[in-house]
Amino acid sequence: MAPPSKRGLCWPTDNKDEVFPFTKPGSKISWLYNWSPNPTPRCSSIQFVPMQWNHVNIDDLPAKVKAANAPAILGFNEPELPDQSNMSAELAAREWIRCIEPLRKAGVRCGSPGISSAPQGVGWLNDFIRRIRTQGSDVDFYCFHWYGVEIGQLYDYIWSTYYQMPDQKKKVWITEFAATNWSKDNPLPKAHVEHFAKETCKYLDTLEWVEAYAWFGPMRDTGTVGRHARMLDDEGKLTALGKAYRDE
Repeated sequence: MAPPSKRGLCWPTDNKDEVFPFTKPGSKISWLYNWSPNPTPRCSSIQFVPMQWNHVNIDDLPAKVKAANAPAILGFNEPELPDQSNMSAELAAREWIRCIEPLRKAGVRCGSPGISSAPQGVGWLNDFIRRIRTQGSDVDFYCFHWYGVEIGQLYDYIWSTYYQMPDQKKKVWITEFAATNWSKDNPLPKAHVEHFAKETCKYLDTLEWVEAYAWFGPMRDTGTVGRHARMLDDEGKLTALGKAYRDE
């Protein structure tokens, strides 16, 4: 089952703020994930989507998915990057077949490992999908991440990556994206980031093959992504960007 609306939250597990400012009646936000299989406290008004970040404790996943009554889950996080979940396609495929394929058979929709837009991401994901398909499994939708400066670069990336996937009948979830130059001290201007967020969300809402997306990020500190991408201010209240993401 797809989320009721495309717009979601990538909510850090250590985020002490409450989710509820994003969830007032009429909110465009309908789902949340937090890079873990453990539900975020007090977010029951929106759909929680568990993630299995890497293969550690993966045997606990089925019980957690059942407890969360989750209709969908997300696969490993940027496994092609050494500083993220850092898994070979071989290891990821083996653990997928062992622990995630049974969930698929039971009717849970399983999103692919989420790849970064680093050049090796597409190759890794295709290798992984080929490995699980030879064993009778598959992914139910593709998960992509993208960070960069210009709107056109995001569009080029998602279209070209989608068409490098083996099956265009499947949908895409963009589970992390933002406008950034990776400078904490001299980030992209506020007006640029806000315009980028507004325009891209509007565009993604029109794409039939994009099923869900999550802007980075719904937190006070967005680190090297830059302070203007954040959707919560220093007091934990919604920024202008946070309000627009919720309401517009």
